[in-house]
Amino acid sequence: MAVHLTPEEIADLLEVGRGEVVNAAHDLDVPIFQGKIDRVLFAGALKAAHHPLAGIASERLLRDGDASSG
Repeated sequence: MAVHLTPEEIADLLEVGRGEVVNAAHDLDVPIFQGKIDRVLFAGALKAAHHPLAGIASERLLRDGDASSG
């Protein structure tokens, strides 16, 4: 899986709306650069903030070997 995903791709993986992903990224100061979000940074920020999407994001966005997968 690519490290940088569009909000739509993340929303599909998390089974939420695109707006929810964009709002969470904005609220957690995770940049959306050239229309893409770093999935590892996003999952880590959700976890650190104890966001309701943190569990599913860790499960679906992180892979073995990712910096925040442990």
